[in-house]
Amino acid sequence: MNHGQAWVHSARDPEPNTSMHRMSAEWSVPYAKIVENDLGLIASTLVPVKDELDRQFASNIYSVVGAAADRVGNVVEAKKAGSFAESMLEMLEKIELGVDREGNVSMPQIHAGPDAYEKIVKEIDNVPQDISDRIEKLKEKKIQEALEREEKRKNKFKRDT
Repeated sequence: MNHGQAWVHSARDPEPNTSMHRMSAEWSVPYAKIVENDLGLIASTLVPVKDELDRQFASNIYSVVGAAADRVGNVVEAKKAGSFAESMLEMLEKIELGVDREGNVSMPQIHAGPDAYEKIVKEIDNVPQDISDRIEKLKEKKIQEALEREEKRKNKFKRDT
């Protein structure tokens, strides 16, 4: 599927490499199964195509997000921070929380592969209490800042009373 060549927004400076990325998957349909009128053929041949495109999309989206984070310096390394707990604190300091249309603050998510996920869960369980307290205090501050930003944003619009 081709969805154009690049995303362009006339009010912004050009972004580096805004070109589209090609994703493809091969779809093989055995002739013998068609002759046998095997309706299971639909799922058995389309599911692998969907799975391959899902894999490519995930790989692409994480590489694009990673490159954007690198470009703006929004990267945290646990080894440089000194510990996983310190890197969590540093990560929270660098981000800005958002607010959804219902007024709920969106907390950050950590995306990781299965091996890294298990390690992260263990590390989270072993965060020292002093750092955990600092993280909670910072979270509350970030939540308050997000709500204040949203209130300021909403106040820019005319309201019917």
